[in-house]
Order: sequence, then C-alpha cells, then structure tokens
Amino acid sequence: MFLIRLSATQCRSIRFRAGGLALAGWLGLVTLAQGAETNRPPAEVVIPKSIFVSEGDVGKDPFFPNSTRMKRRAPEDTVKKPAPQDLSQLLALKGITGPPEKRIALINNVPFAKDEEGEVKAGNGKVKIRVLEIGDKSVTVSIAGTAAPKELLLQETLLPINK
Repeated sequence: MFLIRLSATQCRSIRFRAGGLALAGWLGLVTLAQGAETNRPPAEVVIPKSIFVSEGDVGKDPFFPNSTRMKRRAPEDTVKKPAPQDLSQLLALKGITGPPEKRIALINNVPFAKDEEGEVKAGNGKVKIRVLEIGDKSVTVSIAGTAAPKELLLQETLLPINK
C-alpha cells in the first residue's frame, strides 16, 4: 500500500482550493439565474391618465375626487324679497346740545355735528345718514338710498312731577 503523507500546509492549501472552487461554482449559478431574469423584456407599465372635465353638472377633480365644489348649487329662491322699509321710522333723535353755531345731535345714541356722515344701528342693520341741519328741536338728515331729506323731531318725554 501506498501511503501518501501530506504536510499540514499542503492539507490547508487543498482545502482552500476546494472551498474556492465551491464558492466560484455558487457564484456562477447565481449569476446565471439572475442573467436569465435580466434578459427578459420589462413588463408594460400602465399609467392611468387623470380626467378633469368641467362641463355643467358633469365634472371630476382628479386630485380631490370626492369634492362637491364642482356641483351646481340650487338656484336662490325665486320669491321676491320684500320692498325695503322706510328706515327713517327707525331713526330717533335723542338729544341736541351745544351753542347754536356748533350744535351736536344724538341720533340713535351716535353723536353727529352739522354736515357729518356716519352709520347708525337701525333694526337689524345699519343705516348711513348725513346730518344736513341741526335746529333747536329738530334735525334734517339725508338717508342713503332715499331721495328726499327727512326731519327728525326731538321727542320730549317729561317725567311727571309729584306735588
């Protein structure tokens, strides 16, 4: 019998070569498997197109598909609104003070001098007025939206005097 005696360094080199060959074989198989997949043409990618139509009641916003802002709103009531009421009835002259050349009138708790414009609360809204003239017991005002000036009389409410 022939006995082959190898040194320890020779054994290591043989093992190293065998391990290197095994590793190279595995890398080759992996490369072949990946190469087979890359040779295939890429699958078609379908990109959906956004639709943005705005015609009457038909419409869709591609960015906000559940939005209702493109829908038509119901028309306003066709019932005619009531005619504007006489706003001069809502104005009240509360007081007049000052010397005759520089008087101040208090209309709906807002002070006015002669030729002064401003807004006063009247009912549920505001009324724009301009004071044309301030007399001893009356004020002539021009109300926005009316043609003729209106005279407001001072309401003298005297308290009863007990004797």
